[in-house]
Amino acid sequence: MSVLTLPASQAYCRTIVSLNSPLSRRDLLRTALAGAGLVSAASILAACGGPAPTNAPGAPPPAGAAPTSAPAQSAPASGGGGTLKIGVLSTNSGPFSAIGQDIQRATELYLAQNNNVLNGLQVTVVAEDEGATTQDALSKGRKLIEQDKVDVLTGLVLSNNALAMRDVIDGAKVPTIITNAGAVDLTGSKKSKYIYRVSFSNWQSGGSLGKYAFGNTGKKAIAMAPDYAAGQETAGGFMDTFKAAGGQIIDSIFPPLGNSDYAPYLGKIKPANPEVVFAFFSTGDAIKFLTQWSQFVGADIPLIGFGLNTPDVTAALGKTALLAKYTTSNYDPSLDNPVNKAFIAAFKQRFNRDPQLAQYQYDGMILLGKALEKTKGDKSPDALAEAMSGLSYDGVRGTVKIDPDTHGLVLPYYRIDTVQDGDTVTTKVGAKLGDFSPTAQID
Repeated sequence: MSVLTLPASQAYCRTIVSLNSPLSRRDLLRTALAGAGLVSAASILAACGGPAPTNAPGAPPPAGAAPTSAPAQSAPASGGGGTLKIGVLSTNSGPFSAIGQDIQRATELYLAQNNNVLNGLQVTVVAEDEGATTQDALSKGRKLIEQDKVDVLTGLVLSNNALAMRDVIDGAKVPTIITNAGAVDLTGSKKSKYIYRVSFSNWQSGGSLGKYAFGNTGKKAIAMAPDYAAGQETAGGFMDTFKAAGGQIIDSIFPPLGNSDYAPYLGKIKPANPEVVFAFFSTGDAIKFLTQWSQFVGADIPLIGFGLNTPDVTAALGKTALLAKYTTSNYDPSLDNPVNKAFIAAFKQRFNRDPQLAQYQYDGMILLGKALEKTKGDKSPDALAEAMSGLSYDGVRGTVKIDPDTHGLVLPYYRIDTVQDGDTVTTKVGAKLGDFSPTAQID
């Protein structure tokens, strides 16, 4: 078990091993790599956040720097006090470890900005790894709820893990803020009073691009994604709206999750002669996919999608990332609003690196803080869950609102272009694609 209190200098990398074990750097790597499978030494060290920040937590930023404080909280209710235990269930190993690491960093940042106190409650964090299987996630999730007795659960990266945890969370009545997993049913047929999501639904991630792609890129498409819940639903969303606009889906291709050899699947692309290919792959899988796309398909067929040009991918691939012509997203680092600018500046100051996949967890922490303001520090499950319903707040994506019917967000989606700026490949926000609920376009 890893119990973290985050005043600020403690590194989240210690969630890999017990904080009570005085391991050396070499021992940490040996211990972590022994159980990490696909995780590399570099990714284990990356979890430690890189070099120490130039400014101590809570110190004023350098002259001319953007503001780095969290969104202001109201003063706690008189007589406030007590504790709040937050459980963070995320991925620290495998192909999606980069997401889990940034979830941990975002949690640490927000709590440090608030002196580790939310509306009068002193915060303790217990962090666990979702692991390699759904059973691993269930085991760690139950531990957080039943043994550690967390008041709130956050994180959850993989859709299949979130779906498996749904009944456990609902039965235990633990208010939960999902900050990545996009399974459609979690804001649909399996909605729970106690579960909210601030990231996206998988349908939104694909469905937001179908109509635009048909009108601007091609009339005949192939859809590709990993063969698991998120992949099926993201590709399905694109196919729904592309066909509704009048397009033809030539084929849908679903390689295994975590696949390393895409050649047999990419070999089907050119013979089918599509006018556009939609693909959803993320983090390490996106890097492998785009590298092999450059070898087997190249620039002859427009490649669009979701997850293909996030900062971790463009940083790793450079010009190869330009093969992803554009993607869809509800967030990009270039979004021009005060909370996003302050978040990026504070993250960079604390971890000496740009945020890559931290935005949704940070937004989730803002939601938690605002809900506790609304309850005046009452952390009881029903009070906290009810406070989140319909709550509107300013986050990294601007002003957003929890949909009381689905417990997801109604969000604007944008075309995100992959562009070259000198020797750097980055992204910029393009056309607005529309406003989308978890299952439909609403504008």
